[in-house]
Amino acid sequence: MLSTLATNYQLLVELPAAQKFCALIGLPRLVPYWPALLAFAGLFQLLRLSSNTLSSLVFGEKFDSLTARQKYDWGVRVVSQVHAIVVVLLAIPIFFKQELIDDKLFGFDSYAAWVYTLVCGYSINNATKAWLAYWDYTY
Repeated sequence: MLSTLATNYQLLVELPAAQKFCALIGLPRLVPYWPALLAFAGLFQLLRLSSNTLSSLVFGEKFDSLTARQKYDWGVRVVSQVHAIVVVLLAIPIFFKQELIDDKLFGFDSYAAWVYTLVCGYSINNATKAWLAYWDYTY
């Protein structure tokens, strides 16, 4: 299963349209990471949706008595907290990457790029939620 996932991921990376789009927006190094970027955005949305069920199990009637908007806000805060904890823990090793220390402006490290991808996935998810909340589609 893991090899199938890796193969399909590579097929997405090699899509000519994706490569052209990344070049067009001036981010050629985004090509190997764009499927993960969208996947992380989706995973954060799944976390928000599942946080209501988990919170209902943990907090019971206290959580169930919240309004729909309060439950939505609670889910957003859960996702934000999980994101903050994960990113801080994953970012610590980046401070010790020699290539990034040697070239602070143009240095590149694939581990750091994966962490940045996670952060950008969260940001895309968060921006989407903010846009939807502005139009009041999520309540």
